[in-house]
Amino acid sequence: MAKASPDKIQTIPTDKLKFDPENPRFYRMSSHASDAEVVDEMLEDERVQDIMLSIGQKGYFPGEPLLVTGPDANGFYLVIEGNRRLTATKLLNGQLAPSSRREKSIETIKAEVMVQPPVDLPCLVYTDRKEILRYLGYRHITGIKEWDSLSKAKYLAQLRDEFYSGLGSVEQFKSLAKDIGSRSDYVSQLLTALNLYAVAEREKFFGLPIDANSIEFSYITTALNYKNICVWLGLDSKADTEMPKLDIDRLRKLFAWMFSKDSNGYTVLGETRNLSEMADIVASEDAEKVLDETGRRDEAYLYTDGPLAALTRAIDDAQAKLNVVWKMFSKPTLVLSAEHLDKADTLFNLSKDIRNHVRNKVEE
Repeated sequence: MAKASPDKIQTIPTDKLKFDPENPRFYRMSSHASDAEVVDEMLEDERVQDIMLSIGQKGYFPGEPLLVTGPDANGFYLVIEGNRRLTATKLLNGQLAPSSRREKSIETIKAEVMVQPPVDLPCLVYTDRKEILRYLGYRHITGIKEWDSLSKAKYLAQLRDEFYSGLGSVEQFKSLAKDIGSRSDYVSQLLTALNLYAVAEREKFFGLPIDANSIEFSYITTALNYKNICVWLGLDSKADTEMPKLDIDRLRKLFAWMFSKDSNGYTVLGETRNLSEMADIVASEDAEKVLDETGRRDEAYLYTDGPLAALTRAIDDAQAKLNVVWKMFSKPTLVLSAEHLDKADTLFNLSKDIRNHVRNKVEE
């Protein structure tokens, strides 16, 4: 954990405090993001409004100083820990303005302020960002203010590059695991998933109708739990952070299945629990081909044991559904129409064609 700065807590004007462009929470944003973009991201994901309400009603709690580095040549300090509190304070004291779509809600909060918002904040000043990195791990990975999985992965990558770049990958994983009080396999899995995400980002998400906000990073990390998916992607394991044999085309497919939505807002994958089916599908050429052709996971899954088994399953499913239909006729209140008769004729003719085809094949 980072040691306290030799200096005591300093009070620094908020207009001299800048957001940290490398903050793992801002993973979807460019390192050159404007303050307005940072504020929008914070208001979207970080519940800054709750902090504004607290500060506006009770004042700023001095027992939570910001952790900063600086000053730079222009007298500015970089806020490494405490960007949410900084955003809330600057919105309250008028040094930042929300976007138009957030303006009404923010003005409502400001109108209810009971305590004058501060124009300076308590800070602990460190020499450089590196001194604070390890503390962030305890606070946001194993601590009370847990980051999402992509933010954790970004943080681990920063920690690795700052402290363990000279070590082999196995030693890196072990060292990082000790730093955050976790397991090395968890660390390696996060870093592998981060590298897959970075490839997709570099490839501009393969021209798919998705962007950074469409990506649920935990889906990528969960997919790596399935050996079939790792092998299919060209990875030796979920700890293959270097990925020398990564198949880019298959990574594009995986992102399309997991994150591209159809006109009804559904993805091919659906929920993460369906990744077990996807793992079986990618292990079968027949099943994968069907998925490519139809975009239907449930249909492709029928082929995971081969076309003959798929046919048997499909016939069994059809029979089960027809049994349900037949049982419905036992309800005396049913009022049948000509439309029902047309549909029944279609089913009858299709069933007859299937029966005749199977009989001909058997008798050949």
